[in-house]
Amino acid sequence: MGTFLTISRELFEQGKSVRFEARGWSMRPLIRNGDFITASPVDSTSIKVGDIVFYIAGNNRVLVHRIIGLRRNNGEMIVLIKGDACFGLLDKVDSRNVLGKVVAIERNGRKKTLDTAWQRLLSLIFVAVSPLTLWGALILIRGKRILLRGR
Repeated sequence: MGTFLTISRELFEQGKSVRFEARGWSMRPLIRNGDFITASPVDSTSIKVGDIVFYIAGNNRVLVHRIIGLRRNNGEMIVLIKGDACFGLLDKVDSRNVLGKVVAIERNGRKKTLDTAWQRLLSLIFVAVSPLTLWGALILIRGKRILLRGR
């Protein structure tokens, strides 16, 4: 297990938050590469669709993505997670691998908290639009091919 994951898990177990720098583009436009993220510990029974969570993916990688669905499988809660800017398939994660919930994002010295009614509404909009991102990408790719054939 990586050092960052080990330290983060220990802090969450102590009821403390973790602040770290985002790397990557999978959560654009809300979270950008270089933003600072604050995640607080979360009980797996309190997570909701639309929440942005700190979780353990395959190979003990730590990721921060949005919950777009919750499913029960043989009594276990499975969390369906996807990055806002990702066109690929969902991550299916055991709810016990969700360690924290993103509560704030900092960019250029300005802090945005995610626990407001407005942010909750935006989260639910992203969830509603999420299935369309795959279709939108396919339409754009198909359209580009058609346009390129016309040249």
